[in-house]
Amino acid sequence: MLEEEKRGPGRPRKQERRRRNDIDTVGKRLGVNRNILDFGKFEYRWVNDAPARVFQMTEQDDWDIVKPDGGAIVKDDNTDLGNAVSVVVGTQPDGSPLRAFLCRKPKQWYSDDQKQKQTDLDEQLAQMRRGNDAKGGAQGDYVPSGAINL
Repeated sequence: MLEEEKRGPGRPRKQERRRRNDIDTVGKRLGVNRNILDFGKFEYRWVNDAPARVFQMTEQDDWDIVKPDGGAIVKDDNTDLGNAVSVVVGTQPDGSPLRAFLCRKPKQWYSDDQKQKQTDLDEQLAQMRRGNDAKGGAQGDYVPSGAINL
């Protein structure tokens, strides 16, 4: 806190800075206190509360919504997210605020999911090199002899 100094008539008071330099945050616009995050065990991401997106990520995938104390909120069809870590990121088409919720997933599950995604992409690329579509069906387009080079 700044010391109050003697001031003459017409001299404005000094104001305190609102920015806090003592909190270590991750990111800027979507900053979060790093002390509540456990990067050794979890991967983190922001999920917009677009129609059904939070439901898709929490109920149909393995992401959990993070609470301010670092714990996870187990959703179980509860529409009240209570004290979940969230930030306003825009507006919905109806003019209401669009919020993004901080979610986390265990690192091992995240790694397994990424490996599966990469395997699927590699298979699609191999099909394209053979001149097939992504699902393996023959394309009617021109395919040079010896396959396609990508």
